[in-house]
Amino acid sequence: MQGYFPKEESIYTRCEDNVRDVMRVIANRYIGDNPAYPFVLRAFSKDGFKQLKDGRYDLNLDDKYPEAQLGKAASLFAMLWSDDECETIISISFRSPTSLYVNGKLQCRSSIEEERYQNKCKHIKLLLVKGWNSFLIKTRKSPTGFGCVIGSTSGKWSPMHFMSPFTERYGQGGWIYSALTDAQPDVETITADVSLAEADTGLQWYPALDWDEGEKEKAVFSRIFSDYSGQTAYGWTRLFIPSERCDCSVEGETFGPVEIWIDQQKVFSAGEAGLVRFQVTLSYGAHDVLVESQKGSEMWGFQLQAMEKDHQIPFKTPCIVRGSQDQWMYLGPFDAPLQLQPVEITNGYRLFKNNGNGVYWCLDKPGFRVRPYLENRLYAKWHYHLGVTLYGLLRTGKLLDREDILCYALSHAAECVGIYDYSLYDRDEYGFQSINHQLVEMDALDDCGSFGAAVIALYQETDFKKLLPIIEIIADYIHNRQIRTEDGAFRRGDETMWADDLYMGTPFLAKYYQLTGKQEYIDDAANQFLLFKKYLFIPEHRVMSHVYDFRHGTPTFVPWGRGNGWVLFSLSEVLELLPQDHHQRTQLLEFYRELCEGYLKLQGQNGLWHQVLTDPESYEETSCTAMFTYAFAKGVRHGWMSDVQPYINAVSRAWEGIGTVSVDIHGNVYGVCRGSNFSYNPLYYKYDLLPIKNDTHGIGIILLAGDEPVKMTVWLKNR
Repeated sequence: MQGYFPKEESIYTRCEDNVRDVMRVIANRYIGDNPAYPFVLRAFSKDGFKQLKDGRYDLNLDDKYPEAQLGKAASLFAMLWSDDECETIISISFRSPTSLYVNGKLQCRSSIEEERYQNKCKHIKLLLVKGWNSFLIKTRKSPTGFGCVIGSTSGKWSPMHFMSPFTERYGQGGWIYSALTDAQPDVETITADVSLAEADTGLQWYPALDWDEGEKEKAVFSRIFSDYSGQTAYGWTRLFIPSERCDCSVEGETFGPVEIWIDQQKVFSAGEAGLVRFQVTLSYGAHDVLVESQKGSEMWGFQLQAMEKDHQIPFKTPCIVRGSQDQWMYLGPFDAPLQLQPVEITNGYRLFKNNGNGVYWCLDKPGFRVRPYLENRLYAKWHYHLGVTLYGLLRTGKLLDREDILCYALSHAAECVGIYDYSLYDRDEYGFQSINHQLVEMDALDDCGSFGAAVIALYQETDFKKLLPIIEIIADYIHNRQIRTEDGAFRRGDETMWADDLYMGTPFLAKYYQLTGKQEYIDDAANQFLLFKKYLFIPEHRVMSHVYDFRHGTPTFVPWGRGNGWVLFSLSEVLELLPQDHHQRTQLLEFYRELCEGYLKLQGQNGLWHQVLTDPESYEETSCTAMFTYAFAKGVRHGWMSDVQPYINAVSRAWEGIGTVSVDIHGNVYGVCRGSNFSYNPLYYKYDLLPIKNDTHGIGIILLAGDEPVKMTVWLKNR
């Protein structure tokens, strides 16, 4: 096979056998490519369109125009950002005669059958340009309905978050819709140019961006919370002082009892409605201003301005909220004042509670809320392959004594866990959450076990107690709610068993046993291997089939490389934590040795294993090579083999192969198979599941594959 890069650009040419240097370069490259950016806050109107449980947007104009006459037309419009030019597939269902234009070009038009059978999903392949892509829908009211449903074919794994168009709304989340018309606008006037103004279209668009004149006359909380009961609400803004020292005068009016804090210090208090006037000396920089407002007899709210001598000091929004120029963010309503310190309230990512219900920040626009979105490629995302990535970074940070790497891995997990409560609220409030898709929709081992095992390892290293609630939720799911066969083996909802799921479940169970001492969890982990062996073991090669299909009562008999890698990697993790006197330990050690013997014989001439293990014509695959390397080295170190020399040699050959074939001088990782489906045909694995550069199915496991040989070498020298 031709290499992914010239041999002179392999990391082996620079580092040779210095495993620590290779790990350092890979970890540095990964962290540098995935900075720790926070969630993006955007304005979002609850008067827009909700999403369905599958993540698609329910663009039902019957809800907006219940009295619309037959034949009336309307347009729906949104923008979708793409980091690169790429192909994607969208799903669309029709309620009425509808046409979809993407970047000004007609992509599909509803057929009469699709309009009649509204539950039928049509899949459309689209080529997205790099940057903004415009999605314009033209639809007419018919007896069957008005509008359509559109979005990703897999909201859980590949969600699509559409943004509002036009300069007036730039940065806001969600679709917008036009006023009713008798004729549709020319599609050429609506393009992917984000500088287009609403007025240029000749149409009125909704949700409305401003209050009507009657509402503008009301105090701020009277108009924002007019439909809600409650007695207390909060306003949060920021003052920026450009000079070294400022004697600031704050003036205004309150329509009920009020408390005001600046930089966590109370500066004003009033028990009734009236004027607000006080002075405060502030130094250079930003200063948080928090106002607690109690409902008055008629009006509810306040208004303030800050002055220095004869000129006004403008307030500034305390957080960057895309799609909003507002100076204030608002929180409420609550039945009573929050029993929290001001520093605990001035948090743009915290969900608050009132009588058990979620309360989050909103804006002084009709129906507009603040909503966080996860828009990083990898950082702070919750995916199973990122679980092994964080585990690899953790082990690398410890090996290299790099506190920065440890902090990065912990912060990634902490962001996921810290936003979990909000994610549940977001899902319930808007139909489908804007973050934490797999964690919130936990219904498979992929959603929790891998990342959960990394979270336990991070907790054991850092004692960061905010990780514990998620660990308990995952333990309950895997042990008590995961779908299983009658004999207790993990299986999937489509009546299949995947070798991958030994990794998705058993390392977490073993680590949870180590954390809590609960014997039933390590018993469950141990038993899974013997059950999976019964269904998936291929004795003539001493390897595992990728999948068992219960619908046909047969394994697929395809020994996919990474699927087998997951098995041996996970078995080595469980054996390391399994009590020496465990009643199944002997059986598991025998299984481990059988697999190791099978894999040892299939190692390729360059030290790597192949995508289809028994097919030397299939490409050399990096992630399974790394997992076999890890498990062999761990087995040598723990004395699980009677003859260790062949495995020491295999580890050395594999690591040199990874450094020569799979990693370049910049720390880029090649030869990692993309995420898979399954097939009975080995050609699917050989020709369809092609390798991807810097795929996270391989980065973390290469770091782990470096850590274990280092430990093995130390053990061999010292024994």
